[in-house]
Amino acid sequence: MANAVHVVTLGFDIEDLATIDPALWNRLYAQDRQHAADGVRVEDRGIQCAGVCRSAGVVAWMYLRQVNGQRQAVHQHEEDKLRHHAPESPEHRAYKERVVRVATAAGHHADTEVRAPGGRIITDALVDGAAGLRIGWEIQLSTADTNGPKSVRERARKATSRGITPAWHTDRRDYAQRNDTAWTRSDRLPAEIIAKTGDLRVVSGFRLLDFWKCDSTAFHECPTNGWGRRCGEVHTTPRPRDVLFDDLVRKTAAGLVVPLEYSAGSRVHRFWVPADDRARYLEVAGTPQSIDESPSAALGASATAPTCRPRERIEVNRSVPVLNWRDRSHVASRPGPCRICGKLAHLLDDDGRHAHKVCVEEAAA
Repeated sequence: MANAVHVVTLGFDIEDLATIDPALWNRLYAQDRQHAADGVRVEDRGIQCAGVCRSAGVVAWMYLRQVNGQRQAVHQHEEDKLRHHAPESPEHRAYKERVVRVATAAGHHADTEVRAPGGRIITDALVDGAAGLRIGWEIQLSTADTNGPKSVRERARKATSRGITPAWHTDRRDYAQRNDTAWTRSDRLPAEIIAKTGDLRVVSGFRLLDFWKCDSTAFHECPTNGWGRRCGEVHTTPRPRDVLFDDLVRKTAAGLVVPLEYSAGSRVHRFWVPADDRARYLEVAGTPQSIDESPSAALGASATAPTCRPRERIEVNRSVPVLNWRDRSHVASRPGPCRICGKLAHLLDDDGRHAHKVCVEEAAA
């Protein structure tokens, strides 16, 4: 397939390689083949895509080849080639632009399609956050490989090796149960909604950590001994919580929300938590309680509209008071709606109303 190219050394574009003068083609092709034989990198040979890639604001390097007499310019990187066959969706573009807009408004430098020195795209949107933090946002709205060099796990590993914290966001429910990286998910929305300044809710991938003493007052099963003998250790239980997308962008850049690898038996779960929760989790280092693997728990989705404001905003940088509710007067004879979050609670507050201990602590903070 003939590609529109820009020849840097000559300073002009070629709209169609098939129609140029044979002498010019022979000159360019011979020069490119000599560069290849000499080991010159593609990005140093002086041929750029002047078509879809340039229209998208991307500098994409190319090399020349001739197959059965057909003149071709070939993209150096697969992602640049795919741009010609599978144009970026409006939703994908809206997410990238929103990340940059929110991060920039918060005082951070951010840009889209940041590339390595060799020209390969590092990430969809890169945010340079506080204290040297670099958050690489990947917007994955199509099928993502699970194995191989282009898999999510391998791409996340490469980002980490470059000092970038990978942040993968999607609108696909099946990704919420994958553990190849710390996924976040919003409901599937049209580009015009994603691009708006109003609230956009993340319904999966962010959690708070509950820390509890494994004694006779605990309402959780001991991960070591089951419902039998209590071990007396402090355990951790993750609790799904909605968060606003813009808050997530700002707080990951500020280091207030961080990824966590949470061990549950032989499995490792990856999700985002407040930085204080991760620090305490690493300090406790007890045997964690397994995460509820049911779809409803994994997705953590809210029944309310995704662009509505949640009942309470998550304030991550907080000092949470610890309530002593070990007295039996705080145990309800039957569960009832928590006065704060509305979900079933087995405890009563000091006024005899159903409430989760952690909800009351957060409200007090």
